[in-house]
Amino acid sequence: MSRHRRTVPDRGEAKSERFRHKQVQRLSSDQRRALEHGAARNGRVAEALCFMALIRDPARRVRPLLPVPNVSCTAAVRQFFRADDGEQAAHLLPGQISIDGAFAWLFLSGPAARRLENLFAYVEPLRADFNKADSAAEANGLSDAFADACRRVLTGRGEAAADIVAAYEQGWVSGALAAFAAAEAQKRSKPAPPPIVSGVGPEYGMILNIDERMEAFADDSIWATYEQLSILGYYKAAMEDAPPQLRPRAIGDILTLPQA
Repeated sequence: MSRHRRTVPDRGEAKSERFRHKQVQRLSSDQRRALEHGAARNGRVAEALCFMALIRDPARRVRPLLPVPNVSCTAAVRQFFRADDGEQAAHLLPGQISIDGAFAWLFLSGPAARRLENLFAYVEPLRADFNKADSAAEANGLSDAFADACRRVLTGRGEAAADIVAAYEQGWVSGALAAFAAAEAQKRSKPAPPPIVSGVGPEYGMILNIDERMEAFADDSIWATYEQLSILGYYKAAMEDAPPQLRPRAIGDILTLPQA
């Protein structure tokens, strides 16, 4: 099967996800949606790291693993549903993890393999600017940060839960923040609206260059750049709190999944 064609790994889970995102009304501001998307991505990354700990365990692994595994993060190949109404399906994870040339879930069996495959298919329906912000971050190191964090767990020699938390903090968080900053710098190299000129004295509280800013925002490309920069800023803010998937009980739930 082509690695470039996205397929649905689990029809039942796909039906549930379509209903959750497309039928249930979720009234939320772009700020809230950006924070939620960033937080959801962090949680899925934490889950993926737990599965890497399963893969490194010879008792759980169903295919050989190189002593220094080659870990790569490429374009997604699984997707639960397509977006509509002018939105796009934005993947939560920043790409597909392969280990020594094979999809990560192929190293496991039973429920663990199915859950890991599903993990790469989760998407959220969002405006195109979210996907563009995601793509910019991925091209500037976000995918590499994900691969690095996975590699850290696969090659770790400590207690599994401790290695997972360390990989998240030292590999994912630091790498993701650098990627968001690099994506912001790239976006700022494009035309942007002029900064606000605020009045003083009798004109305090007034925006003196409002006409100039309104004219700039009339340009769709400038407005899009402004929106994507805002989204990237909220993604950085979402990195401040560790996801619930890093709690000991959540990690344990994955590490104790049955093998068949």
